[in-house]
Amino acid sequence: MRQLLQRRWPTLVADSSSIGNNEQDSIVEEEVEGEGAAMNRSIKHKLQAEVSDDGKIVHINFGDGTPSSPYHASWLFSNDPQFVHQASGQRELTPGKYRYNRRPKIASARIMYCYTSDDGIVHNVEDDSTEELQFPGPTMGDSCHPVATYGQLRTAAWMKSKASSLHGNITTLGSYLRVEWTTEPTISMYDMKWLNRFRYDDHSRIEHRKNTEVTPLHAIRNIGPPSWYSTNLHSKEIIDSSISQPMHDEVDGLVHIDYHSIVAEDGKFSLLHHVFCDGAVIVTNAPSPSNEHGDKNKRTAASKEDGYPVAKVARAMSGGHLSHGSLYGDIFHVRDDPGSNNVAYTSHELCPHQDLAYYESPPGMQLLHCVANGSGVVGGESLLIDAMAAAYRLREVKPESFEILTRCPATFVKQRDGACMTYRTPHIVLAAEDEGESSRYNIDREIVAVWWSPPFEGPVYLPPGQVDCYYEAYADFELMLNRASSDGISDEDEDELSQYAEKYTWERKLKPGEILVFNNRRMLHGRRGFSVSKDATVEEGRRHLVGCYTNIDDTLNSYRLLLRNHFEYDGTLPILNVGNGTAILP
Repeated sequence: MRQLLQRRWPTLVADSSSIGNNEQDSIVEEEVEGEGAAMNRSIKHKLQAEVSDDGKIVHINFGDGTPSSPYHASWLFSNDPQFVHQASGQRELTPGKYRYNRRPKIASARIMYCYTSDDGIVHNVEDDSTEELQFPGPTMGDSCHPVATYGQLRTAAWMKSKASSLHGNITTLGSYLRVEWTTEPTISMYDMKWLNRFRYDDHSRIEHRKNTEVTPLHAIRNIGPPSWYSTNLHSKEIIDSSISQPMHDEVDGLVHIDYHSIVAEDGKFSLLHHVFCDGAVIVTNAPSPSNEHGDKNKRTAASKEDGYPVAKVARAMSGGHLSHGSLYGDIFHVRDDPGSNNVAYTSHELCPHQDLAYYESPPGMQLLHCVANGSGVVGGESLLIDAMAAAYRLREVKPESFEILTRCPATFVKQRDGACMTYRTPHIVLAAEDEGESSRYNIDREIVAVWWSPPFEGPVYLPPGQVDCYYEAYADFELMLNRASSDGISDEDEDELSQYAEKYTWERKLKPGEILVFNNRRMLHGRRGFSVSKDATVEEGRRHLVGCYTNIDDTLNSYRLLLRNHFEYDGTLPILNVGNGTAILP
């Protein structure tokens, strides 16, 4: 599996002039051969740190051609590696302690270069320095903690140093920010690689957003794979690598992964990687359930779940857990049942929607196993459209409608025998940060969630002056999400909206043995209405899907752990926002 990341991550320090915001390793790590002389040449271009006159900010120039990055004293104080409990990663110093300690100021700050010799001693390259310091060891690439709290690096989380010139057999070289405070703790040391990952200047946050926000370039289309595969928007070395990495189907545009490879663990990473990149994946060659007819959407015991291939795939994705089974069962059956309590269990058309939008935290992944879809079934094609990408486009073509849908909460509801659930939230959710100091409402923030489920929406509860505006904005977005709603449209502006639905609606009739896996927080799904031809046998007229859900947090955790444990992952591979209301951290 390691071949999936083709770029060989560097292991020692490089010339800082080559630093880029998305190449954090080059700040403090580069392959360097030879002894002291060669190493000395590698640090000619030193990083720079400058303290503001009031002692409240350190400005660091990373040498990458971008403006210096500010690091506030309050931020540095709260992230001091000395006050992170190493075994757990928990902080022992609350952010409020900065004020309680009378807002200590920075007396001085400078960049220090150190190397580890083959005897395990950390040497301070500053020849005129005689102080002995403790340095936080290098962290894992995806770590939010300023000191190693997991993995093999944890054993060397704190390293003592002594001053020396460059000599001997050098194993690693690193750069650190040395901060001297006006109060206790007197000195704090920060790994420059870690600081670079968490730069929060305007330029860095803009660049980070480019890597995480879902746009139409990432959206699946009616024909062919998402556009970003041909534009090199993402890390091509991840996608185009070879460990039997599946390719996108030329017709339906989705990646197809064999069921047996997922159960055997080999295909699990590919499944997770592509469902988080593209929003959906098709699993092929799934066997029929051992209990194909099943109970009518009732909670299923774990032992019975094992007879359902869809449950095995879901458990492989989520670390072993299914979710959201209280209303329809952990395993549910989608088939025509006139007496059902959900339109999905009929032959009627289903407009694009998210499942369980009346939950505070709806399901993350939904899996639908096609058990039967006979030759006598007319219609019943499955639909998908990327709601987060559509919201991005709505902001470009109808900013006033976009703003209304970010400000006016909709009402989502599930009320019937045995259910009484309501939840209010705007249809489009923006990141809370990045509003700046302006009092003007800013719609140009990162889109982190979309809520859309017309079958399960109740009366809006808005001020009178917002009601008509809400319904106009709703109609605009609906044109982009449901191409059936565009019938008879002649207005030029509305035609542009409906063309989006035409281009980006994925439509396909599932085949028996296929499992459609999609991100329910990002993708809307629907279905064409269906009927049975007059001369069809019972078996030929049967349409039966078996489904289940997984939690978004458990599933994303599985993906990130695979990145950490099976690849030399340094945190620089962008992960697109998953639609759970928050932006992915660096």
